[in-house]
Amino acid sequence: MNVSNLEILGVDFSGAVQAGQKIWVSRAHFDGEKLCFDFLERAADLPGGSPNRNDALDALRSWISSHDCAACGLDFPFALPKEALGEENYATWLQNFAARYPDSQKMKQSGFEARRATDIAAKTPFSPLNLRLFRQTYHGIAEVLAPLQASGALVLPFDPPDPQKTWLLEICPASLLKREKLYLSYKGKSDSQRQNRQTIAREMAARTPFEWSAKIENRAIEDPEGDALDAVLAAICTFNALRKPETLAARDELEKMEGRVYF
Repeated sequence: MNVSNLEILGVDFSGAVQAGQKIWVSRAHFDGEKLCFDFLERAADLPGGSPNRNDALDALRSWISSHDCAACGLDFPFALPKEALGEENYATWLQNFAARYPDSQKMKQSGFEARRATDIAAKTPFSPLNLRLFRQTYHGIAEVLAPLQASGALVLPFDPPDPQKTWLLEICPASLLKREKLYLSYKGKSDSQRQNRQTIAREMAARTPFEWSAKIENRAIEDPEGDALDAVLAAICTFNALRKPETLAARDELEKMEGRVYF
């Protein structure tokens, strides 16, 4: 696989009512030596976007679809525990998801509260139906993942990777930071949390070399919520997965049902 031919996208996602203010997206390409970031924006500021969740998700889908031969990492669970699929395969389950669960509360009440095997392996902070995450899980699957797959994008590791199509990967910045021993308190307005954002950026640039403009760096460091930096980390998670193409496909039957967190 020639990673240089792919645009690498990172999405820090939100299912909040004002999701456009919380969702950040990044874009980079690999020049053979380092990742080069050229884009970091809120979903509210994408064409057609606004703070409103519906507008923001419409704009996010359009933005992802506007990139050919891209790999996009999104930080929401792509699946529920295997028990939720029943006798269906993942593709069918995904197509029927919105009909089965007309809103996030219906999904929350389904009772599939367990952590997936990949959540345990990747040390993700929450299970897909955790109280703090279930809306993000629902809106991500129903309003981003399913429509993009229906329009031709591939959802890894459920679909075999095809270099002629856009790939969607579940990623987790927290898993990356835990592995790199950089899981610091960086979401907040204090001087120490800002310094931790700087530390994370500096250390990650040393481990997965990247460059960015002063404008993009300022956005990533000065966003007190840490969402802008998470969008950059999302792209790094995606790039890390691409560097090991032999691991992109499902490794066993469980991953064909529950998916995998790449980081």
